[in-house]
Amino acid sequence: MGNSKQRAGKNLIVQGSILAIASIIVRLIGIIYRIPLTNIVGNEGMGYYGFAFEVYQFLVILSTSAIPVAVSKLTAARVARHEYKNAQAVFKCSIIFAAVLSGTLALITFVGARWISMVMFGGITEVAPALRVLAPTVFVCAIMGVFRGYTQGLGNMAPTAFSQVVEQIFNAVVSVAAAAILISRGAAFGAAGGTMGTFMGAVSSLVFLYLVYSSYRPQLARRIKKDPTQKVLENKTIYRMIGMTILPLVLTSCIYQISSLIDSTLFSNILKMLGYQSSFISSLYGIYSSKYQLLINLPLGITSALTVAMMPGIAGAIALKRHDQVREQMDTVIRFTMMIAVPCTIGVAVMGGPIMQMLFQDTTTLPGRMLIVGAVNIVLYALSTLTSTILQGSNHMRVPVINAAISLGVHVLFTVVLLAFADLHIFALIYGNIVFSFCMCILNLRSLAKLVDYRLDIVRMAGSAVVASAIMGAIAFFVYKGCIYLIRSNTISTFIAIIIAVIVYGLVMILTRGVTEEELYLFPKGDALVRFLYRIHLL
Repeated sequence: MGNSKQRAGKNLIVQGSILAIASIIVRLIGIIYRIPLTNIVGNEGMGYYGFAFEVYQFLVILSTSAIPVAVSKLTAARVARHEYKNAQAVFKCSIIFAAVLSGTLALITFVGARWISMVMFGGITEVAPALRVLAPTVFVCAIMGVFRGYTQGLGNMAPTAFSQVVEQIFNAVVSVAAAAILISRGAAFGAAGGTMGTFMGAVSSLVFLYLVYSSYRPQLARRIKKDPTQKVLENKTIYRMIGMTILPLVLTSCIYQISSLIDSTLFSNILKMLGYQSSFISSLYGIYSSKYQLLINLPLGITSALTVAMMPGIAGAIALKRHDQVREQMDTVIRFTMMIAVPCTIGVAVMGGPIMQMLFQDTTTLPGRMLIVGAVNIVLYALSTLTSTILQGSNHMRVPVINAAISLGVHVLFTVVLLAFADLHIFALIYGNIVFSFCMCILNLRSLAKLVDYRLDIVRMAGSAVVASAIMGAIAFFVYKGCIYLIRSNTISTFIAIIIAVIVYGLVMILTRGVTEEELYLFPKGDALVRFLYRIHLL
């Protein structure tokens, strides 16, 4: 029994690590290409780009984001019972469902792009060209999401991981090239050029996933042929299952994303009412969306990968009524998430300013101050997203929706007051996001304790990571200050401080037994890592 639990935990971490590594690569590529893109279109152009992306991401949430998780969950539950005919039926119906929903939204967005820009962003119609380019991307992403969810449900995260990398490479190359070509027509068209990369990246990823699926077909056909299942689900039953599974996921994700969309709408409209110019509003939002959020979202991608990897395991364990395995996976994923989120929070707060200067040659203090204030949202957002997924995976689908709705109400009220009366500008959005994530954490943890009888032991889950991160942050700060004094190079000093910070964090976690030998074995190549640590007498 112990070995089966260890194998389940190791598989979770390995699959999560595949997605996490891909997420790191994707987000690093994102940082790299955003540097020339920002330099080409400027803060104002990146503001138009950011406003358009808020609408696009909301549409993706409505039509796409829940598809991979839902298809993954429904497929995993049937594969766990060896119902391969029903798993294939779920896949085919999901394609049709996604195409109809996303195609409708894409058409409405393309036709109404100018009207959307007028109403939502205080008359800033320069957002419309970028929004029109992004509209068909919604359709492509929805179909792509079905393929990703199906392979995840079969227990293989590699196709999703590789497709994400392929998508981002095409995105990076086309975005920069198209922006450079179109910027001569103004910042709005430069922003539209940047969004062309998103469309071409999605198309390339879909092609890759289709080729992977084609290679799976012979194996799937053999499994389906041997499947003894007599009762194949009817299409209308599957559509109902997809809808019932997607709806709570969409509502929860929508509330997360709509908070960002509401932020951009409130920010542009309230500042317009206060007499600020469109160019100033767009420039400020460009810094927020293209610099601040870019760095904040890097560690969140890693924790989100663990969340995605967890869903098939929990769905399969619940289908087989293995409640001990469900709790084991909850403990594992929360602990590993805290090991990542806590040091990232401290690291971004301490080194955010130097990193911004290194990446964007931005010597102003605004981006650095934004990161110091907003870094805490990394751990809060990671925990709130994770607990929402646990509740949904435990068949309490409506609870995170209710919790998110309550948190959104508090967030909107708080943000409006700060924007209108506190003269905080962009910091009002940052404080509002912190309040939203904090409320979600409290409400979700309360729901877990009440409904699943799962109580988070924060000291056991995050205590060691907090201590190690505090030590890491202090050493990184003094190393950076010492290096900048001696060699006068921000880039070199930042690299040295980050490398030493990573080493210090790992050493403190190992020496204080913040991570155990058993947990080290769960990492990819964990046995080799343990042997190395024994060789240098750290274990």
